[in-house]
Amino acid sequence: MHPIKMITALAFIILAATPVFAADPVSGNYSIDPDHTSVTFKVNHLGFSRYTGRFDKTEGTLDLNTAALDKSNLDVTIYPNSINTNNVKLEEELRGGPWFDVIKYPRMTFHATKIEKTGPTTAKITGDFTMKGKTHAVVLDASLIGAGTHPFKKVQVVGFSATGTLKRSDFDVSNLLPMVGDDVTIQIETEFDSAAPAPTPASAQ
Repeated sequence: MHPIKMITALAFIILAATPVFAADPVSGNYSIDPDHTSVTFKVNHLGFSRYTGRFDKTEGTLDLNTAALDKSNLDVTIYPNSINTNNVKLEEELRGGPWFDVIKYPRMTFHATKIEKTGPTTAKITGDFTMKGKTHAVVLDASLIGAGTHPFKKVQVVGFSATGTLKRSDFDVSNLLPMVGDDVTIQIETEFDSAAPAPTPASAQ
């Protein structure tokens, strides 16, 4: 490859891997952007595949303290009635008593009890997860994807990915065990918007 073309290709790869709005997160109060949040789950199906679904409705708040991350607060609510498996019949079944029982238990909640910084852009979040009236500790491995001023909303935004696992039998969801697996993998992609407008740079004042 011609040296100039090689340099151009390398520059393209580096730029493509760099967050557009990469910056240090700003401390403050944030709320989940529901339009840019995805909560998906995977569970072993009969030993043949890892079946995947998602919940379409979430709410949450983050009180972010970047100087002392362990003093931050995080609370998230997931609405199981919003389950989406791309299968209407299955979704109705999962909303029923043997599974999520959404009439009796319309919300699942996660309240962070411990947030530990594990790297420059990573953290381990331990929290109380409540589903169907049962509460157990769940650990999430979280990574900061990007932070900065939203180009349209003009507010501060922080974006994260997080993964964790839980046993559904711990939460009284034992239907079809062991044919359908007990271990459930959770994958979260989310953006949090600040409640306050982004500060105006001194150079623009």
